[in-house]
Amino acid sequence: MDYLCCPACHGVLEEGTKVAPHLTCAECGAVFPSNIGVTDFVDSTTLDDFAMWQHGLYDGEEGPRDVPDYAEPEAVRRHTDHCLGVAREHGFLMPTWLGVRCREVTDTLGPREGEWLLDVGCSVGTVLNSMNAIYGIRGVGVDFSGAAIKAASAYNPCGNEYYVADALRLPVMDAAFDLAVSYGVIEHVSDPEQMVREMVRILKPGGRMLIYTPCRNDAWSWHWWQRVTSGERYDLGVENLWGHEREKFLSPPQLASYLEGAGLDRVDTVAVHTLYTLMFDEMFPNAVFLLLARPWAFGAVRRILELADSLPNDRGYGNEFLAVGWKPRED
Repeated sequence: MDYLCCPACHGVLEEGTKVAPHLTCAECGAVFPSNIGVTDFVDSTTLDDFAMWQHGLYDGEEGPRDVPDYAEPEAVRRHTDHCLGVAREHGFLMPTWLGVRCREVTDTLGPREGEWLLDVGCSVGTVLNSMNAIYGIRGVGVDFSGAAIKAASAYNPCGNEYYVADALRLPVMDAAFDLAVSYGVIEHVSDPEQMVREMVRILKPGGRMLIYTPCRNDAWSWHWWQRVTSGERYDLGVENLWGHEREKFLSPPQLASYLEGAGLDRVDTVAVHTLYTLMFDEMFPNAVFLLLARPWAFGAVRRILELADSLPNDRGYGNEFLAVGWKPRED
């Protein structure tokens, strides 16, 4: 807990009583309650209407939703065990072709055993668990959804640490982590630039960051073709999940400018999951595992799919993309 601080003033936190467990800021007096061992750092008085809507959706308090059912402990356990098994046996960050590409991009950051990783918007801890299994790093997850964090804490096979927190006001001290990642979160926040600044703030000098998000430049992607050929009536994939608004999707140059503006070096973006790889994941979801039993076939199919997607990818078109950057070392 030595990396935690008050999300409002970055003051030192003090533990409360066992009767009513909580953390209190020694400087501004803010109180952060704990429930079933999970500390909640979200101050609802600081949230705008968009953030409140997101909060309600992902805690199941508002309208129908198309997100994991955090209320089913056994479903969370099965999902976690499956993804962790894939990471341990095959080295994928996710059990899909997308997971293969994400592993390659993450490798460029050079995660090392014993380093500390912060996952912003960790949900039930899938990425944290996978990165622990693959790289041996130690993980801390924060998420806006109290329901997701309670589910992650209830079944926590890798011993990660979890907190309810706002991505725009992280309860983490400056320069506390070696790595920071965020998967499918920045398109849900009111101020994406502020989220990037917060993630950079908590990185040590020489720290590395990765953000994965839907791509505004999605022309030629599988979902783009589905919309075009159906007259905009057939809208599938991440665009149709509750909590997404297409106008909030970022382009690779836009997110890259946020990373550079926050002080990161060696910023790069990689478009992924564009046409054939996305079709393959959606139409043949288990084929990747069948191919793994025949390494030559896996390598051949992978080369064909990635070559077929390379033209739009090289021009920055994708259904999703990843952005990476390095925090400069101090002189």
